[in-house]
Amino acid sequence: MGTASDPEQVGLKGTASVRREDVIGFRVRAQHLHRRLPATSRHRAARCGLPDGAPRSAVLSLHARAGGVGPDDWDDPAFTQVWGPRGAVYVVAEADVAVFTLGLLPTDGRKRQAAYEAADAVRDAVGSRDVRKRDVLGAVGNRVERLLLACTTGRLRVRWDGRDTLVRVTDPPQVDPDEARRELLRRFLGALGPATVQGFARWAGLSIVDSRESWRALTDELVEVTVAGQGGPAILDADRAALIDAPQAGGVRLLPPGDPYLLAADRELLVPVAAHRRAIWPAGTVQPGALFVGGELCGTWRRRGHRVEISTWAEVDDAVRAAAEREAGGFPLALDRDIAVTWVGHSPGSG
Repeated sequence: MGTASDPEQVGLKGTASVRREDVIGFRVRAQHLHRRLPATSRHRAARCGLPDGAPRSAVLSLHARAGGVGPDDWDDPAFTQVWGPRGAVYVVAEADVAVFTLGLLPTDGRKRQAAYEAADAVRDAVGSRDVRKRDVLGAVGNRVERLLLACTTGRLRVRWDGRDTLVRVTDPPQVDPDEARRELLRRFLGALGPATVQGFARWAGLSIVDSRESWRALTDELVEVTVAGQGGPAILDADRAALIDAPQAGGVRLLPPGDPYLLAADRELLVPVAAHRRAIWPAGTVQPGALFVGGELCGTWRRRGHRVEISTWAEVDDAVRAAAEREAGGFPLALDRDIAVTWVGHSPGSG
């Protein structure tokens, strides 16, 4: 996770020493995976943004964290969609658009100018219409990276319905981009801390220069953390008490591919066994979802239509099986048949 002498940590206020279990417990509770939020508070589940992808990952992530979620809740007026961290489609609270757009605007003057020029080109091509992504690409030289860059100005929204992506131009949030980026870092550390400069850059899709600049701007708010004897990462000082001796988390969830909990850079901490990490984050193929039991990732799952296949790395008891099957049966997806769950035994590398 780094060393205590990392230059980014110079000037941080104090240190804290914690165990792996404390980090897991902190993240689980910060992301509301220990106990579902009431339906009236579900916007809190999107505080770190919800990456969206087939089959409506944002809805399944929301369902893992809040009650009363329906298949069309991604389209609720309280939420909107943007190209957010790493250029992925994100469902975010309407009030948080600045954090997940302007928070990604480059600090380099030339890159920032290029972002505004790309946004101007999209505005000229789109006007007040909702236009398909493929039809607006010509305005930015058929370069997807320029379209994603334009989104960092806060002037674009998207609508991905599982089949196509529509692009719309809107007025940008009246928020200072530097403050938006600092808030983005706070959201990241509040959900996936302790973490490092490199971890933030990877999660957000920022350059290491921009990540480091944000880190330095928050120096007075950060505390260095030693995890299992290794120093380097940091946490918000406001979260220090919640991290130290964090209580162990219960609960069984089926986290979808790309779930916020799975986006931490320190995968070795989340899943110590290399073969199990390769199962959750396979290279060159579609990622599965993850079986989450009591704060630990214990296997993977995949869905085809109404069939869900769960593969575990060790034996799980009947209570866990029943809870996982209830989770699958409660998926807020528009299906014409009930979910059928199959357990396929241990994955390669178990034991």
